[in-house]
Amino acid sequence: MDYYKLLVALIIGTALLMHGYRQGSKGYVIIACLMLFAIYGLRDTYIIGGDSSSSYLHQFQRMPNYSWQSILSLSENVGYRVLNKLVYELTDGDYQVMITLISVFVTICFGVTIYKYSPNPLASILYHFGLLFYIFHFSALKQSIAMGFVMLSLTPLLERKLFRFFLLVMAGAVFHLPATVFLLAYPVSKLRPGRSLLVVLAVVLIATFILRQPLVNIMSSLYKNEGGSQTTADGGTFLRTKSLIMIGIVVAAVIFRKPKAEDKAYTILLELMGMAIVFQTFCSYGNIYERLADYFFQFSVIFLPMVFDRTADREPLIEWRMMEVIDTAAPFVFCGYAVYRFIDTATHNQYLYPFHFFFE
Repeated sequence: MDYYKLLVALIIGTALLMHGYRQGSKGYVIIACLMLFAIYGLRDTYIIGGDSSSSYLHQFQRMPNYSWQSILSLSENVGYRVLNKLVYELTDGDYQVMITLISVFVTICFGVTIYKYSPNPLASILYHFGLLFYIFHFSALKQSIAMGFVMLSLTPLLERKLFRFFLLVMAGAVFHLPATVFLLAYPVSKLRPGRSLLVVLAVVLIATFILRQPLVNIMSSLYKNEGGSQTTADGGTFLRTKSLIMIGIVVAAVIFRKPKAEDKAYTILLELMGMAIVFQTFCSYGNIYERLADYFFQFSVIFLPMVFDRTADREPLIEWRMMEVIDTAAPFVFCGYAVYRFIDTATHNQYLYPFHFFFE
């Protein structure tokens, strides 16, 4: 059975029955997240997942070789090592429990975020598929935990609660040190909306692209133990699928819903999308640096539905008659492409297909 296609069909079908395309559909979000968890957290962890079924598995199996003192003396990602050691000792080395715990946490963080902020939970889930974050979480365990904490930090970011924002981001950094890049979101969120915001983001993007070589030498220290020593690359690879999607989202956002000071959540998320593009300029140095952008870009799953939210007070830069046509067609086109991209990627990935549950 093709479980990925079945998952998408159930997600969409349940949304139609429970109005999961409306904001605040709590029941739908809960049921949909249970479906996401069923595939994500109950997979055969020895076969399905990429890094999670190879390097992470081997790391977990080596836990008996490390004492608590040696683990606690580590300078980075100590949270993940402690979690490994704790789960190994409490479960007598049951790796399935490790994966299940991580899956529960990541799914809850995602569910809470789309419930609170997405005007269309169904669309958010489909974008989560299509932008390949769901697949990403099958493999990148440390970063998945950190991205969950960063997702939770959106609320204190919007409420200007610096201390709580800092604590949540640093909690993520305990598991994956590069999560500290999201601390930049706080000063960036204070930029005023309007043309000045776009000018600032454009200048930062250009400066980052020009100075990317010395900047990546600095950032490589964050990845010194994770294969981040590469310091040269062809900058031309910046303009590839993911980068073009990011740029397209920002352009569409500015055209279809003008950022305003009173539209705080939308404006701050637009700024985060701009920061994602800035960090994406480093993608030519390998996917390790590209992952820095994901700390910002993961919020696109709630930002995109906001762009086409008919209930919002919008000021588009095009006439309303054209806007109504786009409002009707664009979500179907984008969601359709998201579903296609997810299924195509999953079914052509040797670490994901064919899918197996751990109890099969």
